[in-house]
Amino acid sequence: MTDSLDFRFLETSNDFRQLEPFAASIWEQHYTPIIGADQVAFMLDKYQSAQAMFDQFSMGYKYALVICGGQKAGYFAYDGKAEKEVFISKLYIHKDFRRRGLGRRILDFIAKEAQTRGSTAMILSVNKDNSDSIQFYLSCGFQKIKAQKVAIGEGFYMDDYVMSCLVQRK
Repeated sequence: MTDSLDFRFLETSNDFRQLEPFAASIWEQHYTPIIGADQVAFMLDKYQSAQAMFDQFSMGYKYALVICGGQKAGYFAYDGKAEKEVFISKLYIHKDFRRRGLGRRILDFIAKEAQTRGSTAMILSVNKDNSDSIQFYLSCGFQKIKAQKVAIGEGFYMDDYVMSCLVQRK
């Protein structure tokens, strides 16, 4: 947990073009066993492409590349305009950097941002079969508040738990 950690906030379309292949590498490694290669490819194009992420950024989401010890370790995004609940859209850590406390440090950062705005909670969705991530979020104080199955196109679904956590974090 003593690794140096920096967040480089993304602001230009070029920033998102540079993030796209890194995002794809995380997704292909982590999600292929969970949802299959076809759905991973579909979701990369729909939600993790440079254009999709830049569009979300243009709507007020904050995106950051996570740099640990000078290396790309992950990325995250959250609704930068939310007032009551801050929606965490993305929180992905490369497999080489998992279990080092980075996710918790990211959540603590987002919680502080949420508190500054007077938000009362953070909310996110996680695939029901993503057991390691679910256990991580539970250990950070999140609770499952509902299950949802959303059609996203081409016969694919996001079959998720919605999880929430109060922002009064230490």
